[in-house]
Amino acid sequence: MKFAVLSDIHGNAPALRLALADAAAHCVDGYLLAGDYCISAPWASEVVAILRDLPNSRIIRGNDEAHLDIGPGDDGQFEASRWCMSTLSREDKTWLDGLPEELTFTCEGVSIRMAHSSQVFVGKSLHEKFRTSVLPGFYPDGPASREELLSDFRRLWEKESFREYIHALPQGVYIFGHNHIQTWADFDGRVLVNPGSVGMPLDCGEFGAAYSLLTIEDGRISVEERRIPYDMEDLIAQVKATGQYAAARVWTEIIFSEWRTVREKVYQFLHHCERYAASIGDDRRPFAKSTWEAAYAEWAEHAREWFPELFV
Repeated sequence: MKFAVLSDIHGNAPALRLALADAAAHCVDGYLLAGDYCISAPWASEVVAILRDLPNSRIIRGNDEAHLDIGPGDDGQFEASRWCMSTLSREDKTWLDGLPEELTFTCEGVSIRMAHSSQVFVGKSLHEKFRTSVLPGFYPDGPASREELLSDFRRLWEKESFREYIHALPQGVYIFGHNHIQTWADFDGRVLVNPGSVGMPLDCGEFGAAYSLLTIEDGRISVEERRIPYDMEDLIAQVKATGQYAAARVWTEIIFSEWRTVREKVYQFLHHCERYAASIGDDRRPFAKSTWEAAYAEWAEHAREWFPELFV
């Protein structure tokens, strides 16, 4: 049995179509999807339509599905969430709300567990040490090769404090997403698979639609990482022609920057917003639109100086 494992599409329908076409060329038998299908790129309704029609699929929800429940407001911080929600039909939202948070099933005698975050399986042990907000510090001089990143990921789990989490798990396959870092490893029959992000890779590597192939045959487990290249600047031009760019320009510009560098900026930008708001005595949260936009103007001018590792 061969599965295409996908996660973190974030409204990027063009990338999803590329990944699914590649998966079809590899003759997959089914699809496993680990959450975060909306918000950031503007084609959430297209993504939902594609996923609802996928045959032989198992689909769970991610944390960003909850961000669609933001109520009306005039803040700047949640403009993208509100705009995204405005593009979804009632049926789309009902489908998203009905997705389970976790799934467990068996394939050819192998147990497969799915959750959006690794914290379900190994607590905070992985997320605290190997997430997109800290990853640029690992590779401050330029893109990381797949060999470097996988080696660093596996080396982390060689430490005794981490291995105890792994050994507490039954043998089987553990699928998760959330941190947008494409990785996998086999730890004594416990196979951890993060397919990375289809729509927004943030693992300091190459831009492209990232996903993984999981094959289970006669009890043997194999994983192949895939990343389909495409024209990033053409994607950005398409986004600029949508209503999202007008409705949520700050958020969308940050996404453009993340695509261009394959490095997270949102975490650092939100911290900058906190500092900026404190400097002007603004304690409103979510951030007022004027504060949000002024903080971004300052960020755009100085971020390369403050955080050079985010822009290599």
